[in-house]
Amino acid sequence: MFSRLDQAVAYVGLDLQVKQSGKWKDQSKLSKCGSGLVRQLRYMAALSCLRRKDSPFRAYYQAMVARGLKGRRAMMAIMRKMLAVAYSLLKSGATYAPLKVWAGSSPLTRPETISA
Repeated sequence: MFSRLDQAVAYVGLDLQVKQSGKWKDQSKLSKCGSGLVRQLRYMAALSCLRRKDSPFRAYYQAMVARGLKGRRAMMAIMRKMLAVAYSLLKSGATYAPLKVWAGSSPLTRPETISA
């Protein structure tokens, strides 16, 4: 259906849109031009992933918040990341590997699993 990831992102409405006119330029915001139902399903899936302690998407969310992203924007980053992972899995036919989602989610790099 989609030949590139950015087409899938635009279909869902998670792409950024910058409003500008001449010299005036506003902040970039989500376009929300895509399917509201798919965006709603992505949001619920992202919430579910954030509740799981072993989810690589939760580790990715925490890294985004640590970098200074606010909660809602970090949630949108999770939704986009989930879409990118799903797209690449469907396109390549590979199996899901949590360590490929986020390198920071490795059990070897988590401080609570390292014993002194």
